[in-house]
Amino acid sequence: MSIPHVVIVGGGITGLSAAYALQRLRQQAGMSLRVTLIEQDDRLGGKVGTVQQDGFLIDTGPDSFLAQKPWAVQLCRELGMEDEIIAPSARQFFMLIRGKLHAVPHELVSLVPEKPEALWRASFLSFWGKLRASIEGFVPALRGADDESLGAFMRRRFGREFAQKFAEPLMAGVHAGHPDRLSMAAVYPMYWNMEREHGSITRGLLHLRRQRPPDKGTRRASPFVALRYGMGSLIERLARNLNEVDIRLSTTVVGVAPLPDNRLQVLLHEGEPLPAEAVILSTPAYVTAKWLRPFGAEAANLLGEIPYASTAVVSLAYRREAIEHPLDGSGFLVPRGEPFPITGCTWSSSKWAGRAPDGYVLLRVFIGYAGADQIVEQQEDDQLARMAQDTLRPLLGIRGEAVLVRVDRWLKAMPQYEVGHLQRVQHIEQSLSAFPNLVLAGSAFRGIGVPDCIKQGKEAAERVWSRLLA
Repeated sequence: MSIPHVVIVGGGITGLSAAYALQRLRQQAGMSLRVTLIEQDDRLGGKVGTVQQDGFLIDTGPDSFLAQKPWAVQLCRELGMEDEIIAPSARQFFMLIRGKLHAVPHELVSLVPEKPEALWRASFLSFWGKLRASIEGFVPALRGADDESLGAFMRRRFGREFAQKFAEPLMAGVHAGHPDRLSMAAVYPMYWNMEREHGSITRGLLHLRRQRPPDKGTRRASPFVALRYGMGSLIERLARNLNEVDIRLSTTVVGVAPLPDNRLQVLLHEGEPLPAEAVILSTPAYVTAKWLRPFGAEAANLLGEIPYASTAVVSLAYRREAIEHPLDGSGFLVPRGEPFPITGCTWSSSKWAGRAPDGYVLLRVFIGYAGADQIVEQQEDDQLARMAQDTLRPLLGIRGEAVLVRVDRWLKAMPQYEVGHLQRVQHIEQSLSAFPNLVLAGSAFRGIGVPDCIKQGKEAAERVWSRLLA
């Protein structure tokens, strides 16, 4: 009997997590299994990566992950990286309103602070904006709706001013999305379900807090954590541990086709097709869509309808004395209505330890979001860098030029979970039910964050494994 073969297409965090999970399942069961991972780029990691340049540690994509979603922390623990998880050095962040940076009370990150007076300390909100947001618990719940846009949900529950100046940039910014198109049920299911189960976000959070153990006077940990040597260290450690996986870089897949007996084959641009008992596709939806035509037009069409946004990260380093601002926080966000070409800035060397040499600072500026990503697609790197520097100069009191400039451009890299996204994903899966050995996973489906992608990779591996044992 031949050894079962699983092919994973896509060497980002989802594909790597799937390969790692399959390897562990094989080892635990003591069975034979071939796993091949194919990546068209010359490196693994996808949007996750870290470079060291002139003494600076620069994350080229995400620089942290949500610890409250346990899958990334669990993976780090399994890989022996638990001691490399670090908390932010600064928790304070700012909102850029009318050209001025306003400190945000850290209690507002959960939308409804445990101490109501925190809302009233927000200098960027008017009296009436604060009053409207404070009565969220008395706003009637919307019953019977399957979904709603993030913007509509936040305006309905907290009022227009709070939504536009705070909630929308805080929540939609993570997805580089338009708040009036993003699906609340898909991007923030916890808050969406709170209204259904408790009638309001306020009552839902109070319920969660009553269940939480007392703090005993300790400072509550930040919801976000990072890795001491950058997010790319997770990719490197995963790759080193995949000693039973055939990893093929710089290899282009051109299609997937069904074979008799529920088998599949992966078609390559160069070389013989790869027959397999199962295939996991962790590629972008618009790429996967082209390959699914042999399996059904409906799934291919639905996948092709998932939109993507383009973004860029401009990393800038300065001598510390060149910046007047104390940089006493983690950075700032820019609401959509503000006349600036950037969506936010992370003060990396203030937020995370070890990002810049002594006497220097490292900043990361974000450009582009859904509906306004042509600026990323059409501008040259030097134009994006100049745009970032010109925006920061008056805000932070910067004198002189940056000593380091790096632009990382992510074209069509951010899937947009628009209203109805979960129903679309469900329909895609139903339309592929006749091909249970073909599994889709990744940021296009049920979460774009690192923990979500790790979870999806692991679940894809477990689904494939159960099929092989059937």
